[in-house]
Parts: sequence; C-alpha cells; structure tokens
Amino acid sequence: MSKAPDSFIFVHSNRRVICAWEGLTQLAELAAQAKARRPVVVMDAFFQGGTIAARVAELLRSATRAEAVFHYVPLQEPDTGSIEACHAAMSGETPDLIVAVGGGSTMDTAKISRLMLANPGPVQDMAGLGKRLNPHASLLVAVPTTAGTGSEVSESAIAGLAGSNVKLIFRSQEMTPQIALLDASLSTSAPPQVTAGSGYDAVTHAVEAYVSKAASMMTDPFAESAMHLLGRWLPVAYREPNDARARTACLVASCQAAIAFNSANLGLAHAIAAPLGALHHVPHGLANALALPAVTAFNEPAMGDKAQAVAAAFGGTTAAQALARLRAEVGLNIGLDEFVPSEEAREELARAAMKSGQVRMNPRPATLDDMRTILQDMRTPFDGQAMLRR
Repeated sequence: MSKAPDSFIFVHSNRRVICAWEGLTQLAELAAQAKARRPVVVMDAFFQGGTIAARVAELLRSATRAEAVFHYVPLQEPDTGSIEACHAAMSGETPDLIVAVGGGSTMDTAKISRLMLANPGPVQDMAGLGKRLNPHASLLVAVPTTAGTGSEVSESAIAGLAGSNVKLIFRSQEMTPQIALLDASLSTSAPPQVTAGSGYDAVTHAVEAYVSKAASMMTDPFAESAMHLLGRWLPVAYREPNDARARTACLVASCQAAIAFNSANLGLAHAIAAPLGALHHVPHGLANALALPAVTAFNEPAMGDKAQAVAAAFGGTTAAQALARLRAEVGLNIGLDEFVPSEEAREELARAAMKSGQVRMNPRPATLDDMRTILQDMRTPFDGQAMLRR
C-alpha cells in the first residue's frame, strides 16, 4: 500500500483571470458590470501623457460617464512615502473602481493604498503576516504591463520604509485584485532589459515555488507550466519584442508562477534578492538572476527528481547549468562583484539574507556559512558547469 501524499493548504484569493491580446478594451465592460461611478487609475509614470493612459481614460469614461482620477507611481520601487501619496489621491475620491496598470511596483502600490482606505493609520501599521485587515468595497482590477512579479494574483506586496533600508512585507487575502486582466500587447514597449529582468523574476518564482518545502500537488502544476513556458518563450520575447505568442506565454507564466508561490512560498534566491535591492539598489529581477543559479547549485542535492525536471524545462544538463544558460541568453550573466565588491558588504548581505522567512522554505537547510559560500559563487558569471554541487 502506497503512502498518502503530504497534506497541504492552497491559497488563491483572486476571483477572475482574463487573458486576451488587446484585452485592455474589456475595461469598459468590467466597469459597466461593476456599475462604477468613481474610478481611480494607478499607473506607472512611464505611461503619463501616452496613448495607453488616454485609452484607459476613454474606456472608463464610456462606461462610468465620469472622468477617472489618475495617480502616477514614480519609477522606483515603492516605499511608504509613495504609497502615502497614492493613498491621498485615492482617499479624496471614495473610489468604487480602482484600476492598476503597470509593473509590480504600481500594482503593489495600488494594493496597499486601497487597503489603507479601510484601515486608517500609518501604512507601516498594516505590514506583517497574519494581520486581520478590513476589506475595501471597491473593485480592484490589475493590468500588468510586464511579465514578472505576478502581483495581479498575489495577496502579498512589498514596500520600503522611507528613509531606511528596511523592506516591509504586506499580506492579506483582502489585498488580492479581484480581477487580473492579462493583455500581453501592453508589454511590447518594454525595453529588452526590462523584459529580461521581469522575466527572470518569474523564472525564480516558478523554480523556487516548485522546489519549496511547501510545494504540493496543487502548486506543482502551476510552477511546472510556468517553467516550461518561460524556458521556451522568454528568450523569444527578449529577441523579438512584438511576438504576440511569446509575450502572451510569458505573461501567463508569470501569473501561474505567482499562483504557485502564493501558497508554496519561495527560497534562498529571494532571501538574497530582497537585501540586494534594499542595501545596494539592485533591481529585483536582476537580483534574482544573480542569485538563482548559485542557489540552485546549492539546492540540487536536496531537489530529488525535481532537479532534472528543472534542467529539462530550461534546456540544460543540470538545473543550475540550465538556469545559468537562460540567464546568459537574456543578457543577465552578471557577477555580484559589480554591485557588492567588498567582503564587508558581502558579509552584511549574507546576514541580512539569513533573516528572511524564505530561508526556512528552501529545500536544503542553509547556515550563515552556506550563505557566504553562495554569495562567493555569485561573485563572477559562470556557465553552470563549473560550479561544484556542495
């Protein structure tokens, strides 16, 4: 008689995922269905004054007979200051529909700011895990313009504490957008380096969710599909930005990976990436690209059959080599020394990474000495073959 599968808890608080090329036009129908009259749009500053902002305004005007209030999120990772500014823009309108259009920073800003409407007080008071937060009555529609964070289906958000190197984590099922509208045509204007960085963020979400200690028979299919889609199509989207099939595959994969990690959590690569961003201002996707191949080389002895599954998904002989090959293919084969050149700074980074809650979800237990070794292996680019599995 075979052993029963491990028990698990699967969390998915998003209500609907809509995927359509040029699907932005469906905003009008969604607003009409919601009988919205006070729309607020939170959008990347990159789009200010452009055609996408004009299209969103017209679509909402046609459905709500009202002029939407637009708030543009600065081109930086969100912090408590930028979130307070977004909240101030929202609170003056009593919105019944909030549309977030942009990358992860914009979606996270909208998610946190919206909940502040129902949970008065300083934004940092909402941070933390397991807090009971009041819901807000508005409909939140998230429209990602990059394929990476998966924030459109995640109940989590991250923001810096203004004036410090502290990263705050917010998590609540009330934070998840009710509707994720995936229109991959909006991502074609992204520069190649943005496609690469955001795409490798999605790769890291998929791989870490797949091998996490909390992975389950519910999360594995999402993670596996995401890995195969990204392994095949991310290089195409990087080389050929207008390829509709590649763009759509990457956006769907990003969404799938987020559904997986929302329950399975992540691992050492994200534990490293967070302080790399906070202490050294490394963009999140690039930080994951710096970390994931070396972390995977460390993890492979504990990954079992999943090691070969990762290798196969990304086209390599080992999981680490495959992920390093993909990293090089999309122009991200960079060494840690470019950002963290001193031993003292690496020590600070190692100690900060060990404080992450993701460390305990990693498939192989890691000590501070292990973390130091991983950072040492990250110092220069490698092809994956030369890295010893410890």
